[in-house]
Amino acid sequence: MPKKIGFLVNPIAGSGGRIGHKGSDDLYIENPETPLKIKRFLSLAPKKEVEYIVAENKMGEIYFNNNFKFTIIKTLNKEKTTREDTKYVTKRFLELKCDIIVFAGGDGTARDIYSVVDQKIPILGIPTGVKMHSGVFANTPEAAAIILTKYINNQASLTDAEILDVDEEEYRKGRYEVRLYGIAKTVTFGNYLTPSKEEITSNEEELEAIAEYVIDNLIRDNEYYIFGSGSTVKYILKKLGYKTNFLAIDITYGKKLVKTSVNYYDLLNLTGELNLILTPIGKQGFLIGRGNQEIGPEVLQKIRRDKIIIVSTRSKLNTIDCLRIDSGNPLLDRKFQGIYKVIVGYGEFIAIKTCDNTSVVDNDIT
Repeated sequence: MPKKIGFLVNPIAGSGGRIGHKGSDDLYIENPETPLKIKRFLSLAPKKEVEYIVAENKMGEIYFNNNFKFTIIKTLNKEKTTREDTKYVTKRFLELKCDIIVFAGGDGTARDIYSVVDQKIPILGIPTGVKMHSGVFANTPEAAAIILTKYINNQASLTDAEILDVDEEEYRKGRYEVRLYGIAKTVTFGNYLTPSKEEITSNEEELEAIAEYVIDNLIRDNEYYIFGSGSTVKYILKKLGYKTNFLAIDITYGKKLVKTSVNYYDLLNLTGELNLILTPIGKQGFLIGRGNQEIGPEVLQKIRRDKIIIVSTRSKLNTIDCLRIDSGNPLLDRKFQGIYKVIVGYGEFIAIKTCDNTSVVDNDIT
């Protein structure tokens, strides 16, 4: 008996990422990057000994072809899908006795699915949202396909994972309020599953030393600096005399603030020598692709690998097994793989490698 895989796509998840909206709960714009991510997933997803139960139209059906055995189930709305469609389809997955649910979306989608399944069957996320704090998401679309294949072959492990979400209105105001909605079942293999996000309390002495080192040694007057999100990075701006939203992306020219709360298109207009100052997300280890989607692929193509400045407190770095990268462009993900020196004090560094690269390049999926 082939395993049944419930499959659904939230087409609007992640639509606010590039424009700096920090979420898509109040947007009804389809994410133009989702189709490629689904294609990347399906290029490596299992095709034999499985049956996909697929939500109709843009919630899944449009991505499948005769290479897969699949059954289509109806949704409530064909044109403008809502969270009620996600819940309705999830109930049908349970009725049809699916073994696992694979979904493309963010924390809101994970939360809606969990509200129906609880711990009845495992759920696995393809990351296409803005917020992915929950522990049910793979690092990349390819990683999700690998985990699913291992699960089908009885080589993966079931594990408990937190379902987390934030209040997007408060989030956009710079107030970070995370709520635990429950513990779901998911599937894990190697380090391809991203842990749930964890906030780490920072030691101010460490932050002072990190900021002083960066300002004294790494910021040059005639170059642009893109400051990522996170309190460790924002402490550097604070030492320069600026207070900005710790969730936003900011630009300085040398030590002078040029613009705050920028989006992808603002960054695309930058010319000259570009530097990127980032801190990884606590426990998850994401350097690129979570919380800083404004720094998109065409921006990253302008930045040399040696122009990336990574800062972190020791306590945060101790929660990270490796640095994760999911830029949205698999070729760029490969460019930024390797070992990085992370600044943890004044002239003090810790070396950390990136996670296993599971991305395929564009030529592999066309």
